[in-house]
Amino acid sequence: MSEDVVKYEKSDGVAILTLNRPKSLNSMSLELINGWLAKLHFAEHDPDVRVVVITGEGRGFCAGGDLPSLDNLKTTEERRNFVAQAGMVVKLISSMSKPVIAMVNGVAAGAGFNIAIACDLCYAAQGVKFIQSFANIGLAPDCGGYYFLAKTVGLAKAKELMFTARPLLADEAHSLGLVNDVFPLEKLREKTMAVAKQIAGAAPLALAMMKKEINNYGASLDETLTYEAMAMAMLLGTEDFREGIKAFSEKRAPVFKGK
Repeated sequence: MSEDVVKYEKSDGVAILTLNRPKSLNSMSLELINGWLAKLHFAEHDPDVRVVVITGEGRGFCAGGDLPSLDNLKTTEERRNFVAQAGMVVKLISSMSKPVIAMVNGVAAGAGFNIAIACDLCYAAQGVKFIQSFANIGLAPDCGGYYFLAKTVGLAKAKELMFTARPLLADEAHSLGLVNDVFPLEKLREKTMAVAKQIAGAAPLALAMMKKEINNYGASLDETLTYEAMAMAMLLGTEDFREGIKAFSEKRAPVFKGK
């Protein structure tokens, strides 16, 4: 587990993962991808963590694939394995039980754009650029771009952004529903962490159930109602539910334990 390319810190139930290749705008080398996966796995199994925040060191969030690394891939198998490994970052973000928040401090290009919108919530600094930059270098989207972008903005807008590779400023990304909110850069960490810590105070089992089903977007009504009945039956039997009822009657904040 690399301690250098992805930094890991904790604060009040929130793990902060910082991509740490600032000279390349945190572009994705194999080392960074593997470090990212390791830290996400660690956060998922860290009992002190209830929410994960992902951000970048320096001027970028993530500028997508590291071009020298991509150019050094000599066989089709090597190329496929690299892209599949990068895709595992998105798969883990989506499948882990804990909410994941993108704190986009700088440019999010290519795979960096797609990973940001794969997170459960996304907050960005004013003026930050989101770019589906693949067409500019003769490539096509990876890291779930086809899935997450079209799902959020619709087919026509997704095609426009992919085909033209035009940059979106954070405010436009917000208006399209790709970003939850936009803040001045100097306020971004404070505002994002306030949301993260609020969510970290919620019932972990309930959050996990919510995330699992809302990410199953496209399920039929019957499938959704079946899941709801199963989830509620389980949650109604938890200590957290009893604590929530008790705290409500006592007019105090609940203290959830994930049990």
